[in-house]
Amino acid sequence: MKKIILVIAIALISFTANAQFGAAVSYGSVKAKVSTSVAGADVSADASTGAFSVGLFYELELSDSMDLLPGVGYSSADGGDAIGLGLDLQYYLGGRDSNFFVGPGVGFGFSLEDVDTDVVSKTSFSVGAGAGFDISDAFTIMAEYSTQLNNSSKVDGIKIKANYFGGTLMVKF
Repeated sequence: MKKIILVIAIALISFTANAQFGAAVSYGSVKAKVSTSVAGADVSADASTGAFSVGLFYELELSDSMDLLPGVGYSSADGGDAIGLGLDLQYYLGGRDSNFFVGPGVGFGFSLEDVDTDVVSKTSFSVGAGAGFDISDAFTIMAEYSTQLNNSSKVDGIKIKANYFGGTLMVKF
């Protein structure tokens, strides 16, 4: 048992030795789509709005070409506020020296709005992909796209989902 604890402690120390805290600010476009079927015909409506978010992340260097970034953030879009948790993987195509990375991400969001939870879910799950460039050791820019996996509507026959496309500036401390 002592050996297992020692191995876990060494692994955690090695991850922390190659880790950085940071802050991020993002702006992008959120497109929500509502769809249903009426008399056998598919009917849908969508709307887009700007979204602003700020957050904190922890960058873990897994290897010379891969980082893991768990994070937490606050978002606001057209008066709707939410808290989000994310987990991104950054893969440096030519190794870390290339400064260019791509990677997938997953997210969980929780709406802070007062909504009827019998009609609409306050939670959302998303998956996305992004690409970015390390301008320096302290600054990174990123473009990303994500799509919601779950249906936010709790009403039978109605689907509510959202997509996001935007840019992020990350500052590492």
